[in-house]
Amino acid sequence: MIHPPRSELTALTSLRGIAAVLVMFHHFMNVVLKDLIDASPTRLIEKSYLWVDLFFILSGFVLAYVYHTTFQHGVKGRLYLRFIQARFARIYPLHLFTLALFVAYETLQWYLDQLGVAGMDNLYEPFTEGQSRYTLLTNLLLIQTIHWRAYWNEPAWSISAEWMIYFTLPLMIVLLLRLKPLWLGCLAVGALIPLILIESHFGDLGLYFAGWPMLVRCFCEALLGIIIFRCYQQGLLLKVASYRLLTPVFLLNLLILALPGPGVPSVVGFVWLVLCAARLPQSQPHLLTAPLFVYLGKISYSVYLTHWLILDIVRDGALFLSGIPAHELLSPAAQASTFVLMVIIVIGLSDLTYRYVEAPMRARLKP
Repeated sequence: MIHPPRSELTALTSLRGIAAVLVMFHHFMNVVLKDLIDASPTRLIEKSYLWVDLFFILSGFVLAYVYHTTFQHGVKGRLYLRFIQARFARIYPLHLFTLALFVAYETLQWYLDQLGVAGMDNLYEPFTEGQSRYTLLTNLLLIQTIHWRAYWNEPAWSISAEWMIYFTLPLMIVLLLRLKPLWLGCLAVGALIPLILIESHFGDLGLYFAGWPMLVRCFCEALLGIIIFRCYQQGLLLKVASYRLLTPVFLLNLLILALPGPGVPSVVGFVWLVLCAARLPQSQPHLLTAPLFVYLGKISYSVYLTHWLILDIVRDGALFLSGIPAHELLSPAAQASTFVLMVIIVIGLSDLTYRYVEAPMRARLKP
């Protein structure tokens, strides 16, 4: 039996939108407009790649919220296949569409290179390096996170990691629904240990690398998401994670990101933040129930998958026209203006892809 969908937890939708926008800010400033991030008085934007960890935690929580009754009697074949089909409908159509845009962009570069257009010598040869036919195949299969660098649409490495973890989530949900609170606490601590080891060994949680550690990262954080769903479901930790604490906990998360330090404390902060946000009543006035942030949450997946194309065009455009990286070519004021323009373009493009690709294809393919 498939149970009817549950009501949307609006604050979680808004959190997803805020996270996607901050990841976009991080990429724009850290990759292309580097003078802006150097001028920042805090580490907030530099460490905002960690908002991807919030996505993984949200995935575990939301999927447990939606499917815990579906799998309460075990993981049965038909229900399992419908779950996978629903997740495929959620992530793959937009991934395929944006990947096609990248292939078209690479094909344009190849055509200009064949014509011998001046400026193409400043760019990598098309369909080589990371944008090879092999990496195109792994991107099509959504297994590109096995590479130690993400290729084509860089942010999609996390979509690949999530896709591979989805196959284990129903079983994780079933097992965790049966654990007592003490064992849940022990498991939560245990889920943090691999993240600590990854950061201790590599120096960060995945800022400049992908590969199997990112699968471990995704799995552990989805596990944390399911654990805090149990806390939400059972009314646990109400005194320390109520909706009344949502604003100070959100500000605390921003403070942790703004200060120098490791990334794992942010993961702990995101766990706390998600549990507080999930408990916010729909009727309660709050920043996270404001229409603007809910809208950003609706288009957040489109924002996340489309912004790297705009980044690529700006980065390659500067090299094509001048042979000089954008942050060396543009003054700080011009970089700030470029940043604003890039954000506006991404929001506009994301609105279109959400309306005409993501939402309709999801509705068509969903079981």
